[in-house]
Amino acid sequence: MDNHMDKRLSLFVAVTCGIAFFLGIELGGFSLVLLQVTKFFDLNNIMMGTLVTSQFSAVTAGPLIFGWAADRFGKKTVLLISVPLVFLGYFGAAFSGTVSFLIGALVVAGIGFSVSESICSSALSDSFPGRESKYLNLMQCAFCLGAVLSPQLFSRLFAAGIASWRAVFLLTGGGFTVLFPLLCISRCKPPLPAKSCPEQALVGAKRIFSPRLFLLLACMMSYVAIETGVGFFADALYVTEYSNSSLGAHAISLFWLAMTLSRFGFAHIKTKMRDIVILGFSATIALFLLLMLVKNQWFLLVIFALLGVTTGPIWPMVFGIGASSFREKSGTVGSILYAGGGFGGTIIPVVIGWVSGWAGFYGGFWALVAAAALGLTAIWLVKKF
Repeated sequence: MDNHMDKRLSLFVAVTCGIAFFLGIELGGFSLVLLQVTKFFDLNNIMMGTLVTSQFSAVTAGPLIFGWAADRFGKKTVLLISVPLVFLGYFGAAFSGTVSFLIGALVVAGIGFSVSESICSSALSDSFPGRESKYLNLMQCAFCLGAVLSPQLFSRLFAAGIASWRAVFLLTGGGFTVLFPLLCISRCKPPLPAKSCPEQALVGAKRIFSPRLFLLLACMMSYVAIETGVGFFADALYVTEYSNSSLGAHAISLFWLAMTLSRFGFAHIKTKMRDIVILGFSATIALFLLLMLVKNQWFLLVIFALLGVTTGPIWPMVFGIGASSFREKSGTVGSILYAGGGFGGTIIPVVIGWVSGWAGFYGGFWALVAAAALGLTAIWLVKKF
């Protein structure tokens, strides 16, 4: 932490990293226990899909509902509402006895999940103007760390018969319960007034929906599409092309681990956020092209790890550019970007599936090349607006 930072602000940084860590724990654990939940409640494939949709639809909608409130009533005020939603939702999921109750609990938790992450990110940007990239990368580093550790932890607990699927929700809910009183006594700074940062003066209700915002929105949609595509299709690629699910699991773990290290590293690199995003999308395009050309299952592991490095800083950097460009409306803008990213992650599996059916499974990765190209074009044009 910076030497001049007061203790309550330092505590807020620690709390935001803790929130991100436990959100990563839930994200990694939820995909792991989905099949267990399906078997426990004797669900068909349609109902299993409903469980996923219930959480991720809430993740997309939550920020749009609460983003404006954060700018009007204060970001910490909104966090004091969203964090309890998380632990109430996950405790409800852990103790649910029916599918309908479980879905309702996941919706509540999903709203709290998305609002907490997006508003924490906006609050960090407000608290550290000019240094957003450092703290946003640290927060996202904590998120990735949780996503990496979660499958390893729970898979071992399940194999040993120590825990069931409910443990994922209990641990996440318990983590947020511990963090809540710390959040109450922490402090974040309000955004700078527009006149204090004329170089970033795209503030005010009339200027929010500007070309700059829509370009950043395209960047965020592109990034989340890439992250989702790799996360969902790396294992499928190994199973389909090489009949090797074990290496597929390793590929996903390497992707997230490399992303964790990448975000930690870029948190300490002082350079323009836009330049890093341009470099990230450019290198990602090259890696996807290489992935489709060199069809070797072991070399693919290296490529997936490198994809974690190149994509790692994109999300926090794009978010930081948006929050700093619309300083007095950072909560609203951050929520729009977050929701847009969720939309990108929702549609990309369908697009990859369609392209794969036409061009083969390797060919499906052309959809991710297109997503990265869209993000590169958008961030390149941002400078003009």
